[in-house]
Amino acid sequence: MPELTIQQSLLLAKKGNVLIREEFIQNHKPFIVKVSSQLCKRYLTWGHDEELSIALLAFNEAIDGYKPDQKASFYSFSKTVIARRLIDYFRKESKHQVLSLTPLEAEEDNLYDYESASSFKHYKEEEQNSNFSETVKIYTTVLAEYGIKLEDLVEVSPKHRDSKATLWRVAQELCEHPNLLMQLTKTKLLPLKELELLTGVKRKVLERGRKYLIATALILSDPEFVSLKGFTQVDSIVKERS
Repeated sequence: MPELTIQQSLLLAKKGNVLIREEFIQNHKPFIVKVSSQLCKRYLTWGHDEELSIALLAFNEAIDGYKPDQKASFYSFSKTVIARRLIDYFRKESKHQVLSLTPLEAEEDNLYDYESASSFKHYKEEEQNSNFSETVKIYTTVLAEYGIKLEDLVEVSPKHRDSKATLWRVAQELCEHPNLLMQLTKTKLLPLKELELLTGVKRKVLERGRKYLIATALILSDPEFVSLKGFTQVDSIVKERS
């Protein structure tokens, strides 16, 4: 049986498939921990921190509340729901001073006290590594919906700087036109005719760079993947992932 995409899993879960919902939530527990720990400014553990129980319920709520046709990805939407539920919890318990939902990292020194500067530095280093690893994992999952493997991008990544610059320009143009971007996300196919007319780049070039174009557009269009923008060589991401 082929592996379900995120959208398929969400749809089945919303329709009442309990097993799919439980599996989906179980697979995303690392994501829930990451988001909750970011907001709480400390690493949370299952069975020990009540905040994770709140976040788990919020993630389950996000499954029912998410609409595929909205601009935000499911991950961005679920992060917002988790943050709101935790902030409600903090206010009720009067445990924390929470100033705003966004950005979660803003004014962090004013929100919480840490045992020592060294422990905070260690936490931030661990958090940074964990965040990047989780981002790559999510990115890989999204790529799979388009029939692309992360490792494939090493092979199809343009070898010449001019070719890569051309495809990046096309990807940027794609992201600046919401109607074309929506067409891509709905059909999982590049709007080749429209892109050729818009950019002047030959259809054959666009077809040859399809995987690279889609992978780049996903990075440029989703704030979830902002940390991947600095990687002009895709094989750098593969090395970081391994």
